[in-house]
Amino acid sequence: MVQWHMKSDRKVSGGRRRTSRRSTKKLAWKGNLFSQTRLSEKEERVEVNGRGSTAKRQVRYAIHANITDLSTKKTSKAKILTIAENNANRQYARRNIITKGAIIEVELNGKKHAKVVSRPGQHGTINAVLVEFTESKPKKQKRKHNKTEKKHESKKTEENSKTKPVESAKETKTETKKEIKEEKKEKETKEKSKKTEKKEEK
Repeated sequence: MVQWHMKSDRKVSGGRRRTSRRSTKKLAWKGNLFSQTRLSEKEERVEVNGRGSTAKRQVRYAIHANITDLSTKKTSKAKILTIAENNANRQYARRNIITKGAIIEVELNGKKHAKVVSRPGQHGTINAVLVEFTESKPKKQKRKHNKTEKKHESKKTEENSKTKPVESAKETKTETKKEIKEEKKEKETKEKSKKTEKKEEK
């Protein structure tokens, strides 16, 4: 099925896009749907006519991939178990569609991950390189606060701010009262001691 690979004349913002096409010839933007290379129990390759009098081999269904270890620089054929991730489209990983850049899980001396380097729909083979892969966890969405919750929170903060200075003022008052009482007691004891000394002298 023929497909037009053309951009819109308008941007997302609504402005006019001046450099939307690399050429004014509309036929240059004509193309087919990409070959959705899928993981299956059988391998299937198809020859397709390319531009001019050329032919392309497309991988429609795949089981194995050519895996290269960059540390040892050795290539070996391995069975594809699953597609772990595909940055081109999230749905491709769920539908087991292999494209360039997809990370596949491979059975090679145990389970390992590899990144697809070739284009299965253009080159006719699946070449991949061993990669250390860690699954990207989905980001936690921040909980949206309702207006009522925000009001309650603001009220609580106001109450806390009001209560704290009052408590501190009370504490300072009690401390000053204690200090005054202690000073009075000291004065009284000094006066008593002076009186007793005078009596003894007489």
